[in-house]
Amino acid sequence: MTSIICIRQRSSNCFGKSPGVFKLFLSWAAYYEGRADSAYFNILIPRLIEEILLKDGIRPYDVGLAPAVEFGMHTRAFNSAAADICMRLKEFHLLFIHADVGGKAQEKTIHHRREALVRAAEAECGFDGNRAVFLSPRRELESWAIADSSAVKSAFGVTDLPAGLIPVSPRQAELMDDPKLVLSNVSQHVGRRRRASTGILVRIAQEQRFSELRKALSFREFEESLKSALAHIGCIAKS
Repeated sequence: MTSIICIRQRSSNCFGKSPGVFKLFLSWAAYYEGRADSAYFNILIPRLIEEILLKDGIRPYDVGLAPAVEFGMHTRAFNSAAADICMRLKEFHLLFIHADVGGKAQEKTIHHRREALVRAAEAECGFDGNRAVFLSPRRELESWAIADSSAVKSAFGVTDLPAGLIPVSPRQAELMDDPKLVLSNVSQHVGRRRRASTGILVRIAQEQRFSELRKALSFREFEESLKSALAHIGCIAKS
């Protein structure tokens, strides 16, 4: 089991615990497929970790607001990425692995694609695969970004959008063939550039409600994977 690093400063009031309790620092890393993924998930991931630990944490924690290290964007070759992970293994407790489900052909191989990196790291240096958290929105990350209509409107600075421009539910968002195009259409409608910027993805991630995202099956699968990893390293009780 990976130990969690103890912070030296005492907390005056941490997660409702009594004053004088030491916080523990939880560090995480991520394997992403692109820059937009990094911009969006680097906001969403620590928010979700903190919410889970606030509710179920065994003791007080400080969560890294950014990944200790990012893997994958300079090379998607699993052997190379696995070697990089092994070199930085002592810098993080959890490893988030992102792979979009994509089309039907990719959906059939998603488990193999995600777990191939874990297997490669296990073979390279004995990496503990139970510390891996799988992150796979349907189609692409924008299917999560457009899942909360209130967050989308807030990010674009509008109070209303025409009917049919964005999905009416997270489940409908998951079924969209081209969620990236949906977000681009919103951007054009409000008079911005034809393609939604990574800045918009950041603002959406800051505003999104987990109560809405949990209505999407792929998000619930992600959260369960995260809870399993947190339980494995001793941050929350095993269910």
